[in-house]
Amino acid sequence: MKGSGFISFLILFVVVFLGEMSKDVEQPSGVSAEPPTDASPINPVRPPQNRRRPAPDAPEGTGPVGPGRNDDDVVVIEDDDKRPGSQYTGTAFSIDERGLWITARHVTDQCDTLTLLRPFRSPLQVTGLSPHSRADVSLLQTDGGYEALDVEYATPEYNQEGFHFGYPRGEPGSVYSRLIGRKTMKTVGHRNYKETVHVWAEKTRIPDSDESLGGISGGPILNKNGDVVGIHVAGSVRRGRSFSSLPQNITDLLDRTGVSLQPGDEYDLDESALTPVGFSRVGDALRGDITVARVICRTF
Repeated sequence: MKGSGFISFLILFVVVFLGEMSKDVEQPSGVSAEPPTDASPINPVRPPQNRRRPAPDAPEGTGPVGPGRNDDDVVVIEDDDKRPGSQYTGTAFSIDERGLWITARHVTDQCDTLTLLRPFRSPLQVTGLSPHSRADVSLLQTDGGYEALDVEYATPEYNQEGFHFGYPRGEPGSVYSRLIGRKTMKTVGHRNYKETVHVWAEKTRIPDSDESLGGISGGPILNKNGDVVGIHVAGSVRRGRSFSSLPQNITDLLDRTGVSLQPGDEYDLDESALTPVGFSRVGDALRGDITVARVICRTF
């Protein structure tokens, strides 16, 4: 983009970044670059500010969170190209012990190789990839897998609890949140599309941090029953918000690929620990049993 077109785009980006009431520019919290490469995260990480993230005690609505509408507020996400010769990290979770996994599409885009790390064992090579065409979700295939999480497709309720698990910034981490609404997420950059996402107000992080959640994208958000109610795809450090792609996008991918899930292989999760106090123990178990795994993307 050159000349007046570039200047117009730059002015528009600055205006959007400074913020209108109905829009916000958030950083994708899914792929973070890691050493030994010299790559940077998708977007710069804001330094710690030594303060708690704001999270309202009450949701923005009541009752069921209905389907997306054309007049929903818009959040703009900038998805930059990955750099050649670099390594990036994200999160995936098992939906079938035969080797089917879900992660975020921006985790898998532009990767020359994808692997899932396993403690004290060789990595699992990703042998198949099916990205969603209109949502930030990808389906992965590996040779062999691990116990799966169950997915809940019922309409969620405002203020319901959410438990996020994965590898923020490449390290084990967990988040406790409350569902406060929905938005239209507009992704611009490497790909351009819109999708309805749910908005979660962060309450607690373990370990506590005011840094980006980069690396947790693709990770599951569970309800108090241990079922997947969202796929973490983006977040805002400044506002203490996380955004999740909808479970229905998993069904879309399975239908498109002609794959049916195998019944009876769900992870035996300790639901009693899914509380604001004990939730991190569930994350430790899921990661230890490789039901939630760290994704490594390498570019040549």
